Amino acid sequence: MTRIAGGGLSRNPFGATAAHAQEARAAESLQQQVEEELFGKKRKKPPLVDDDSVEMQGLLARLSAWKDKLARFAGDRGSDYRLLLCEGTIAMIDGDGGILLGRRFLLSHREDTPLLVGVLAHEIGHRPARWNSLKSESPRTKAELQELCRLEETRADHFAGRALAAFGLSPSSLCAFLLALEDPKAQGSHDYFPAPLRVEVISEGHADGQRKSNARRSLFPELDRHTNPRNDLGSG
Repeated sequence: MTRIAGGGLSRNPFGATAAHAQEARAAESLQQQVEEELFGKKRKKPPLVDDDSVEMQGLLARLSAWKDKLARFAGDRGSDYRLLLCEGTIAMIDGDGGILLGRRFLLSHREDTPLLVGVLAHEIGHRPARWNSLKSESPRTKAELQELCRLEETRADHFAGRALAAFGLSPSSLCAFLLALEDPKAQGSHDYFPAPLRVEVISEGHADGQRKSNARRSLFPELDRHTNPRNDLGSG
């Protein structure tokens, strides 16, 4: 089982220190901090583009169907998310559920369904609507916020692995893509763990998803027939 460094946020039982207050003074809540760090001002959104070509519209239609299936698998509605085509990035999600997909990335990997679904699953795995629950929590220090963001990215990676397993897709393309994307000398970033560790998390998520799917199919075949995500015909 992968052990992620940290595992929790330290809190001062006697209240915020002066340094804490200085770092957090611009934010009203932890929710605002997280949204700005992961989805907002600190990550400038790439420019949106239009592409009315038959190829791109067909690809977006295919991914829209996957978006709805993945949202339902996550316990959300397909309408909670929308696909936006852009330039200058691979994929990212904003605090309102807008999933920005890079045009060049999509065209370069249009035949690799497991990779595209894995990337989409990672973004939906963030489930930004969850951050509403943080409205009542106080802002954190920079170090605490960075740890929280790394753990959030890890949660999304694990969900991507589970989702790929649920739909009978391999995580190999997604894992290979992450490894190829990262500089071998890199040690991760303040938001992400290093690619090898992310690959391990995705692989564990996939193995976990496979175990659950196999157990359901073996023990409750009739239930599996009605609830298996692979049989999702679409609703909402």
